[in-house]
Amino acid sequence: MKKILLLLILPFIGLSQGIKFSAASSLQEARAEAIKQNKLLFMEIYAPDCHVCISFKGVFTQPSVGAVYNKNFINYQLDIRNPANQLAIKQAGIILNATPTFVFFEPKSMKIIQARIFGEKDNTVSMVNGIALKAINPAEQVSQFPKRLASGEKNPGMLINYAQYARITGDTLTNIKAMNAYIALLKPAQYSSQLNFNLMQVALMSHDNRLFEYFIQNLSYYNSIFDPSVVRMVYENIFSITLSSSQAAKLGEAGLMKIKSQMAKTGLDRASINRRTWMVESDMLFKQRKAKQAMKVIDELINSMPGALGPKENQFLCDYVKGKTKDAIALKKAKSSWCLYGTK
Repeated sequence: MKKILLLLILPFIGLSQGIKFSAASSLQEARAEAIKQNKLLFMEIYAPDCHVCISFKGVFTQPSVGAVYNKNFINYQLDIRNPANQLAIKQAGIILNATPTFVFFEPKSMKIIQARIFGEKDNTVSMVNGIALKAINPAEQVSQFPKRLASGEKNPGMLINYAQYARITGDTLTNIKAMNAYIALLKPAQYSSQLNFNLMQVALMSHDNRLFEYFIQNLSYYNSIFDPSVVRMVYENIFSITLSSSQAAKLGEAGLMKIKSQMAKTGLDRASINRRTWMVESDMLFKQRKAKQAMKVIDELINSMPGALGPKENQFLCDYVKGKTKDAIALKKAKSSWCLYGTK
């Protein structure tokens, strides 16, 4: 009797499993496995010490999640701490902003068909299955997003999805368009919601919008309802992304003035602000053939440094100025002030 009962139970145990992750030793090996089995490829980019990543383990074991992922995908977990894996995601055209990040590929072409950055509050069956179901639905794949945005679609979920995909692939201009379209749908009372606070962490790539401006104007309120360390991380990340993105060169004087004003409202002093903005500002001035003003920005940077410049820093400034201008006075100053003490 016991043997018969055990035989009846075992098949159901086999079916009631969570996500089965591939034992592949590399992304390319997982890709080959997906091609062989004629399935799509799902990759979770994670870090073993990431507490948000760890929180997803329980969801991954759910049978309803396993049913979706095991049927449609070869599932692969990529540890971002491995240098070889860092190179692999770079080759795949992925810019990692946070973990865990889910990326879905068509394995033959390795084109990304869906992607999402997950936050701490997103570790639910509906969230995890939701992005997978979009990945297997041609109408919800990222290739459809440009047409949907151009047509004026106002579906918040699509706009957020598109913005996240653009951030993951480093497409700043598209991210700004999608996020601005989403923000236009919001009422001011919604700006400080948990959802939109999360979006500033995982989707936003620009300081120049109503959501971020409201955030900066009301930092004390955000600090009272969210973890202040996360609030600080949000504005520091947005400033960093804005100043290092492909759109930084298009900030112009007005854009720089705005971001400096926002930085000041966070409590950053002038020296700290200058250390963050000097390169974008001096580059703009050099392009405008205002070498004298650009060199003044660099002088302010040096004066704000806590200690004397070392050989590497001197060489960097030497090469930077020589690569930006042909102005004789600026080049003479660079040669005598920094090139002389560089590493070459």
